[in-house]
Amino acid sequence: MVARVKDDRLLRWSAYAAVPFLWLAVALLNPLLLLVPPLFHLTLRRAMAYGMIGRNDPVEDPDFF
Repeated sequence: MVARVKDDRLLRWSAYAAVPFLWLAVALLNPLLLLVPPLFHLTLRRAMAYGMIGRNDPVEDPDFF
């Protein structure tokens, strides 16, 4: 199933387009959901900028494969 979705570009992009609308529909029931994802993103971005957390890219790790 996952391979078919990866190969089917139209299905994949329609899913990408539907996610914000689903998020807004659920957020209408609970307005806190409108604030949590942007605040979480901002918090992670600031923590990475200040060096509090680091991004671990496993592709650059020689023991990954």
